[in-house]
Amino acid sequence: MTSILRNSFLTAQLPNLAFKRFRGKINIQRPKQPHFHRALILAMTKPIYPKKERVIPCPLDESKFKKKAVEVNPYEVILAKEARNWFDQSKMVGIVHINPINGEEFFKAAVALHKQGMKIKKYGNSLLKLAVQDTKYECILELNQNKFFSTGFIFCTEHNKVNTMLKVLKKIPQMTLLCGIAEGQLLSKNEFIAYGNMPDIQIVRSQFVNVLNLAGSQLVQNLQSHQTNLVNILDAHVRENTKSDAKEVKNENSESTES
Repeated sequence: MTSILRNSFLTAQLPNLAFKRFRGKINIQRPKQPHFHRALILAMTKPIYPKKERVIPCPLDESKFKKKAVEVNPYEVILAKEARNWFDQSKMVGIVHINPINGEEFFKAAVALHKQGMKIKKYGNSLLKLAVQDTKYECILELNQNKFFSTGFIFCTEHNKVNTMLKVLKKIPQMTLLCGIAEGQLLSKNEFIAYGNMPDIQIVRSQFVNVLNLAGSQLVQNLQSHQTNLVNILDAHVRENTKSDAKEVKNENSESTES
């Protein structure tokens, strides 16, 4: 009996209700506009904040904030002169992009280039700027601005050893050719490779001399062509006349013998 009373009176009776929401999802970015009266009340109760006054800063003394002149290290000046000398004395300069490489592999690459009569150098931004600023090589400063990777310069004092350089660089995957300088002019990668495929300067000069001689001989032949044609025509005319005269003489001799 007590269990029945507990179950009937002491337990909480929950209503069997399930709330449903028949409207769609709330769009936060584009909320639904409120009713006119509600919008009017919201507009009336909207707070008005005072505008901030513009604070004019005090005039500053520019002399205190002037940058001090950076003093150039004398040792950097010596290194810059040496780098400038390499650019001026080299007949060919290859500019390569150097990916992360350890010291041992870089030393092996330098030895391989040294065997072919080439030197590879790396310079910092400040030193290279001090060396080539206000010169015809100033445009290469943009190639040495990367902080994560370095740029190398391969110097060669001999003419046109581009193909030899490319053969060495094929064995060094950490170095990629960007461009080059030949005879004091900056060339792109394709132009630099095309320059390497050109023949030697002495061969080109001999070919040029042959072309000039051929043009002169052709000019002489063209000037003498009319004279030679006239002489040939006159010779042919004289031969025809001599043949006709010889025939007439033979005919007269034959007639005289018959008579």
